[in-house]
Amino acid sequence: MYNVLFVYLAMAVLISIDTIRRDRIQKGKDQERYVQERTLLGQKTKRVLLELKNLTITFGGVTALNAVNLKIYQGEILALIGPNGAGKTTVFNVVTGVYRATSGEVLLNEQSLDGMKRHHITKIGIARTFQNIRLFGDMTALENVITGTDVHKRSGLLGGLFGMPRARREEKAGRVKAHEILQFIGIDEYSDRLARNLPYGVQRRLEIARALGTNPQLLLLDEPAAGFNPAEKVELANTIKKIRDAGYTVLLIEHDMSLIMGISDRVAVLDFGQKIADDLPSVVQNDKRVIEAYLGVPADAS
Repeated sequence: MYNVLFVYLAMAVLISIDTIRRDRIQKGKDQERYVQERTLLGQKTKRVLLELKNLTITFGGVTALNAVNLKIYQGEILALIGPNGAGKTTVFNVVTGVYRATSGEVLLNEQSLDGMKRHHITKIGIARTFQNIRLFGDMTALENVITGTDVHKRSGLLGGLFGMPRARREEKAGRVKAHEILQFIGIDEYSDRLARNLPYGVQRRLEIARALGTNPQLLLLDEPAAGFNPAEKVELANTIKKIRDAGYTVLLIEHDMSLIMGISDRVAVLDFGQKIADDLPSVVQNDKRVIEAYLGVPADAS
């Protein structure tokens, strides 16, 4: 009799465990669906900061970008990924005025950037970092960030040469702002050291700090984790999320998928100059076209 009761009790426990497991799985699915719905709702209600409309660029008959359409919403982290040669950095170069589009247009706050000089694009709110570090090596970390703040100075060259009151006020404000940015990024302790003598990881973060010095609406980060060890990548991820939470919008190119999936609000994918996906990270990582683009074989091939 006791054996029968024990069997029934064991079966009841197993059924309860299975029910709990199924409930948790369902709750997980419901939560994921809720996040997706809230994200899509947020995209509908958020303001479009930057928009690429049918953006096409060719070089000597080679099409680097082919009718790319992309919206970047204010206050989000959008990752732009794809295999090498997909056209990611070309997007950055067109947006920042390095290249001019063959057709299509780039809009910032619904204002066309066509024909704008690079310095003017920076002044109206777009800043970037580069795959290869481009700091001023013989300037201190603080001075590098101050060069970013110089974008918005109004005193001009003569005012600076003759030490006019406005120039002195702007110089003082620039130094204060540069210190604040270095503290925000977490490298203020290196403020008086020459950029060329800084550790590699600090140089990478200093580039981000200098870009923030221009007070951008949109920050473009081109492979910021290149050469980082795992600990530095975790620190970088926290920094990028901190930048987003401070009110900046971030467009990010990166090859580290764990980093991308961990911090991005959306992910867009380019392949041979065409956009093949644009969705939540959890959706994009399971997209058959994306898998095929990275692996070079059909996603369902065995």
